[in-house]
Amino acid sequence: MAIFISYTSDAILYTKTMKELNWKPAILIADDAGFNDPKYVKEMGSQVEGLISRTSFAAGKPGSVAAICDVLYKKKTGGDGLDDTSGRGLQGMFVLLDAINRAGSAEPAKIQAALMATDLKKEQMVAGYSGVKFDAKGQNQLASSIITQMRGGQYVPVWPKANATADLMLPYKGW
Repeated sequence: MAIFISYTSDAILYTKTMKELNWKPAILIADDAGFNDPKYVKEMGSQVEGLISRTSFAAGKPGSVAAICDVLYKKKTGGDGLDDTSGRGLQGMFVLLDAINRAGSAEPAKIQAALMATDLKKEQMVAGYSGVKFDAKGQNQLASSIITQMRGGQYVPVWPKANATADLMLPYKGW
C-alpha cells in the first residue's frame, strides 16, 4: 500500500516514476491535494485506474445538490466541473448566504449569530459533509470526507454509500 499527500507536480512525478518502474501497490491512496487537481486528473487519470482519494467534493448521484451545482458550473464556465477546492468554496458561500438571509441584516454581529445557529442537513450540501452545524469554537461538527476512486479517467464516489455511485474496486489496477 502507498499513501500520498502531494503537490500536483509531485503527484504527476510519483505516478510517472511508479509506472516506469512498473511498481503497483495493492492499494494506492491519495489524500486529496495534487492528486485531485484537474491538471493531474487530465494528465494521469487514465493511467491510474483504481487510485483511491479522499476529498470533500464529488458530483455524486444525479439530482443531488452536488450534481446539480456541478452541471451548472460546467455550463457557466464551459470547462471542467467542480473539484474539492471549488466545491468547498461554493459550500462556504452557500452557508454564508444562508446566514445573511436568516440574519436579515448586513450587521456583522447578526450574521455571526446566524452562522452560530446554522443547522444545514446532508441533503443541502454541495460538499460531501453530513451537514453544517458549528460548535462554540466555530468548527463544523458535521464536516466529513468522501472516498473516491479513479474510474475511466475520472473520480467517482465509492464511500460513504449515501454518496457512492460505484462500489470500491480492489486491488489497484494501475497501468
